[in-house]
Amino acid sequence: MSGRAPRVTKTEAIVIRQRRLGDADRIVTLLTPLRGKVDVVAKGVLRSKSRLAGHLEPLTHVEIVLAHGRSLDVVTQAQAVESFPALRGDLDRLSAALYLAELADRFTVEHADATGLFALLHAALVRLDRGDGQQVVTRMYELALLEATGFRPEWTRCLGCGVEVPADEARWSPLEGGVIGVECGARYPGALPIDATALRVLRAYQSLPYEEAGRVRLTDDLAARLEQIMHSLMRAVAERELKSAAFVSAARHARVAEETATAGLDEIRDDECAEAED
Repeated sequence: MSGRAPRVTKTEAIVIRQRRLGDADRIVTLLTPLRGKVDVVAKGVLRSKSRLAGHLEPLTHVEIVLAHGRSLDVVTQAQAVESFPALRGDLDRLSAALYLAELADRFTVEHADATGLFALLHAALVRLDRGDGQQVVTRMYELALLEATGFRPEWTRCLGCGVEVPADEARWSPLEGGVIGVECGARYPGALPIDATALRVLRAYQSLPYEEAGRVRLTDDLAARLEQIMHSLMRAVAERELKSAAFVSAARHARVAEETATAGLDEIRDDECAEAED
């Protein structure tokens, strides 16, 4: 009897996605520290009286008990530890959090130790929820995830010859994962231009601790350039489109447009007030 595997497992997890299974059930994808990514069945979770439903929403940090099944484990208990409510009330932060969860889904292996990757995702969600800058949280998470999974990009030295590349002379290749110098350009005909200021920021993000990286100031235009570079890189490494990346970009465009419109109205009001005083 003592040699049998346990029939239940208790673990903490972050819910990264879910999909419908029949009329009342869902398959929930969890990121756990020791078992990595796992799909489990939440029975009856779509029923109005289900006690599990509120604890298994995506982007929830949960304590969960799983009963082992033949193909998929079944959720028997779930208790939300952190639901990150501030994320859900802000489109920018919500889109970023869903993007981070999709990256975790794409870059983690099923049933393999993911202690470090779990800690990365949890820290990023905590930072977004408390209102840290979306750009620094997202970009630092992407770079740390690539580092942890063996895909560290090379932002400083030429992939071809290893010589340090000046930022204003660099080209880059998302597929190769780094920058190309002028001397090696012919060897990489698919290399693309890269914005020098964005490249300097990425170098800083890769080398600085999180707290120091957070002091780097970004304009909306520079943030958009950084986003485009990193989305291209993550898509190339994942070898597929990332659905939530488009949501992130759309949310940022909507916010910038709203802020621009608000600033324009304020300027008009200021001009009207000045004319009235005259």
